[in-house]
Amino acid sequence: MSPYFSVIIPAHNEEGYIRETLHHLKEQTYQDFEVIVVTNGCTDKTEEIVKNRDVNHFSLSQPNVSRARNYGANKAQGDVLLFLDADTTLAKDALQVMKTEFTEKYSVATTKVVPDKTELKFAIAMGWKNLNLSLGTYKGCSGALLCRREDFDKVYGYDSELAVREHRKLILKLLEHGKYKFINTPVKTSMRRYAEWGVWKASLFWVKQWAKDHSKGLKDSKYEHIR
Repeated sequence: MSPYFSVIIPAHNEEGYIRETLHHLKEQTYQDFEVIVVTNGCTDKTEEIVKNRDVNHFSLSQPNVSRARNYGANKAQGDVLLFLDADTTLAKDALQVMKTEFTEKYSVATTKVVPDKTELKFAIAMGWKNLNLSLGTYKGCSGALLCRREDFDKVYGYDSELAVREHRKLILKLLEHGKYKFINTPVKTSMRRYAEWGVWKASLFWVKQWAKDHSKGLKDSKYEHIR
């Protein structure tokens, strides 16, 4: 019998995070799901860690997060796809809440995001993001994105040529098939990029990508790997 959820995790050099992400999935109160990890272009111990876990593991030779997500979706058996970042952990009852709240009128959903560090600057940055996600002033992604398998297939998945704002592009396509939902269950995500770049540099990067998206497009944009 097919699972309800397929949790798809792309992982590129995530040896410092993938254990905890998979552990929180194992602890879920709702257990009707499968986990698919697509390692891509790894040069660290990520693949070794994943191979020792009870998950469906696939490996791609080149780093490409959108292609990894599409590959995972192609292997998925569940009716609902949950794309989860490898440095993002779910609350213990997250899947149960998602199953309840992600009703048929919605085609795409994300969750509340909380930082994995306690500094005020990170709380403010994520609080601002949550406000916009919850109000729908910006329909984006927290690090966890839900959609139905049939809708994902209809829109041909992620654009594999995009390295930035790929979630946003998918969301816009999925909105043609239903509404957007903000699910008030927290996911905890790494602040490593904000810590490495600084909040202002990281914010400026996304403002520039937004402007670029509305002018010449994003296909030549690069998302700097910080690990």
